[in-house]
Amino acid sequence: MSIRIYNDGLAGASALENSRAEQLSRTGGTGKPGAGAGPGGEDQVQMSSLSEALTAAQSQRATNVQQLAAAYQSGHYHVDSTDVSRALVSHALEAGGAEND
Repeated sequence: MSIRIYNDGLAGASALENSRAEQLSRTGGTGKPGAGAGPGGEDQVQMSSLSEALTAAQSQRATNVQQLAAAYQSGHYHVDSTDVSRALVSHALEAGGAEND
């Protein structure tokens, strides 16, 4: 993926703004020369570790859901209605308290 910035034709932009836009495009927006620039001066995008963590969490969630579905279908998944009702009431009270802040 490459991004091209064309500075000509910027209506109302001063020479200083044009110069700053050129500088940012050369530095990759970091202010450090060469940062973000790949071979041949092309920009590169680097995904953070957050995307990897989200992918791992999504995979773990899918595994958990599959395990719960299998347990439910086999008749081995039992829910304590008292625990569920307490959790619902607790959540409702917490949500109500947050709205009043």
